[in-house]
Amino acid sequence: MIQEEEKLDDITKTPFNVYLSGIDVYGSIKTTSRSDVNVIVTVNPNTKQILLTSTPRDYYVPLTVSNGIPDKLTHAGIHGVDCSVETLEKLYGIDIDYYVRVNFTSVRKIVDLLGGVKVYSDYDFTSDWGPSFKKGYNQVNGKQALAFCRERHHFANGDYQRGRDHQHMIEAILNKAMSPDILPNYADLLKTASKNFQTNMSTKEITALAKMQLNDMSQWTIKYANAAGQGASKTTYSYQSRKLYVCVPDYNSVAKITKRINKVLEATPESVKNDKAGSSSDEDTAMPGDEDKAIK
Repeated sequence: MIQEEEKLDDITKTPFNVYLSGIDVYGSIKTTSRSDVNVIVTVNPNTKQILLTSTPRDYYVPLTVSNGIPDKLTHAGIHGVDCSVETLEKLYGIDIDYYVRVNFTSVRKIVDLLGGVKVYSDYDFTSDWGPSFKKGYNQVNGKQALAFCRERHHFANGDYQRGRDHQHMIEAILNKAMSPDILPNYADLLKTASKNFQTNMSTKEITALAKMQLNDMSQWTIKYANAAGQGASKTTYSYQSRKLYVCVPDYNSVAKITKRINKVLEATPESVKNDKAGSSSDEDTAMPGDEDKAIK
């Protein structure tokens, strides 16, 4: 359960989880709607590690408001961010300390505010919204970034690949925001960008993280995890009179991800140094290529 008054003693020294929710609407960030992006960002400021865990929007799980009846994870967003947070906490058996909530308009404005970002694409494709992307790194503006994040029909892996592309975009935004050209202006950037997202992380905590990075300009390692499942047609809590497409969770995949999240949370600089093999043996198999990435 997230409450506004709950804060970490020192966010620069304590590992934490952030839930990133992407709402499927344009306009006011206050609008309530489905949460089609559901990423848990696990951050260890001591080891400079980040794990991005993507859970499919169609994951068939009980919501905290559904009296045990399974529903699509995306429908939790209709009941508010607390419902999404608590549902994911129960699924993975973890605590989520913070949330960040964005929508279509947020993505466009934040990327443009950063002057565009360089995002990696696993494939050559032309999105349903017009922009084309090549395999490899692509420089994109806000409109192109949103098209990149929304595409799924052109991929054999469908929504799984879209989840991976969300991870690529988060990495691209972090990479740009933490760059020497942008980070020194974090105060002005935060003031402008804050109109485009909602969070329970205080300005003081965000400032502390920015100052920490400014002081040491450390290189961070980012890893991806993607929850797996099997497509099916089932009734849901939100639509009990007809069947919808859902993704039935592979709970072995979920358990592996929980292990990976806890490994990042519990890691120390010494354990990371000694663990030359990283977490490759614990990686899920929902998506290929869960390689480490470096963020400077």
